[in-house]
Amino acid sequence: MKVWLLLPAVLVMTGCTFPLVGSSRSDSRLVPAGGKIEHVWRVPAGTGVAEVVVGWSRRGCRLFKGNPVGRCYALTVWRRNRHTTLFSHSPFPFQPTSVRTADVTGDGHRDLLVTIECNHCNHAASAAAVYADANGRMRRIYGNGFFDYSGRRGIVGVPGREITETAWGADKGMIWFDEPYYGPQSSVCCPDYRVQTFLRWDGAGWRTARKRKVSPGARYLDRRPVPAP
Repeated sequence: MKVWLLLPAVLVMTGCTFPLVGSSRSDSRLVPAGGKIEHVWRVPAGTGVAEVVVGWSRRGCRLFKGNPVGRCYALTVWRRNRHTTLFSHSPFPFQPTSVRTADVTGDGHRDLLVTIECNHCNHAASAAAVYADANGRMRRIYGNGFFDYSGRRGIVGVPGREITETAWGADKGMIWFDEPYYGPQSSVCCPDYRVQTFLRWDGAGWRTARKRKVSPGARYLDRRPVPAP
């Protein structure tokens, strides 16, 4: 997209200024010097502005079990010559499904459904969050909390709602969650049933549009559920 050639000479991120690397015709200009692009997702303008979402990594994170090379993963949204970094201290690598898009706020522009899955955890443990452009500012409108992978120190992790064995996505302008229900005698492998919850954005918050029980073996709402329970 030619509009992305109009980038400034420096990238200001998390309180620091970094020189950009790469040629003017390369997506590598979207990350700081020393940064490595992991994935790029492009969001069409719709009724808003086209966006480029860049998942990138850098060295320098604290060393801990599961991240021996000390890489941190960050997610930055570019629109024209402005950017917003959504997080920058995730220890978890990106996947192609880490960012999905759907208009769940009803403004005609696709919002970001971000799923960051722990690659060293069981039961598809992940952080789920929705980011939307509100009054020209990208902000998190779903997913209060922090998936902390630093022993409750809040140093390394991802913002968002922590989910396990739960798929989620968007359908007909709503977000949905398909999560297991465990009774007193249930094991993780075998829930009593699953609960599908549909949430609709009303401009100020989320309200439950509907909720239903389904059998444990019922088909998921997506053919390829994310994350895959």
